[in-house]
Amino acid sequence: MNRRVWLFVILVMVFLLPTLARAQEYPARPITLINPLPPGGTLDLQGRAFAAVVEKYLGKPMVVVNKIGAAGAVGSLTVAQAKPDGYTLGLGWSAQTALIINEILEGRKPSFTMDDFIVLGRFTDSSPVFLVPTNSPWKTIQQALEDIKTHPNTYSYSSGGIQSISHLPMEALIVEMGLKLRHVPFQGGGPAFTALIGGHVQCSSQYPGTSLPKIKAKQLRALAVFSEKRLKGYEDVPTFKELGYNVFHSSWVGMVAPKGTPAPIVERLRTVVKQVTADPAFVDVIQKAGDEVDYADAEATQKGWTKEYERLQKLLARMEKEKKQ
Repeated sequence: MNRRVWLFVILVMVFLLPTLARAQEYPARPITLINPLPPGGTLDLQGRAFAAVVEKYLGKPMVVVNKIGAAGAVGSLTVAQAKPDGYTLGLGWSAQTALIINEILEGRKPSFTMDDFIVLGRFTDSSPVFLVPTNSPWKTIQQALEDIKTHPNTYSYSSGGIQSISHLPMEALIVEMGLKLRHVPFQGGGPAFTALIGGHVQCSSQYPGTSLPKIKAKQLRALAVFSEKRLKGYEDVPTFKELGYNVFHSSWVGMVAPKGTPAPIVERLRTVVKQVTADPAFVDVIQKAGDEVDYADAEATQKGWTKEYERLQKLLARMEKEKKQ
């Protein structure tokens, strides 16, 4: 080996050794997990369930911080701009994709893109439930859709915010069925539930985990699910598809790191995501909330994210066209 090659090897080692040393001692302090949405929603439930178990595998605690604003854009940007050292991570979810697409459709440069994140893995992939208050006159989804169609712009639905995971399913339904239904956005799933239970809106789409306790408490009633097949815990609730409506929607929740996070730390975190999502303590919390763990590794999650981008791009373009008509 000649002198130049040796010199190159030495220089590479000089630069790599500090990174490898940091990775070996990682984590040396608590980790912050950013939830871009308010407390009380699906992301919060799953993020806190994950954080409660992760210390067993990482040796350090994980602290969930709700960094809310602009339908999740503020928290997402915080993660994208964080120091890529493994100490600031973020919850990833479907509506991040919509936030990016929406800015492009409106002619703005996105404040962050998919390339600003390294995917660590997926916790769940859930379909929402169409909900009404228990005192609603709508006993079936057919009654609800017929009434909404017969009385355009009379009824309203709540969501956790514009382009949120509870907004997009309803818009998919509205576009597919040609409905005129007013949207009342809130800052997160918690306030959206409160408005629905209080009768301030007539319906909403929310996710199984956060909906089931309210259904069991006789505050809400589920009329249909947006999934391909009936959901566990909702066996008596039909899917839109089995009733002949071409309506489907699902949303994933997982974990991301800022671009540039060292590869050894990324690999450790990917292993930990797999370990935690298989841990009975995590699985139990998710199942008791009426949801199912659906782990996917980083590669599969990334492929799903890309596919989802294409699907939501079409939906949001149709929504934009409807708005202008």
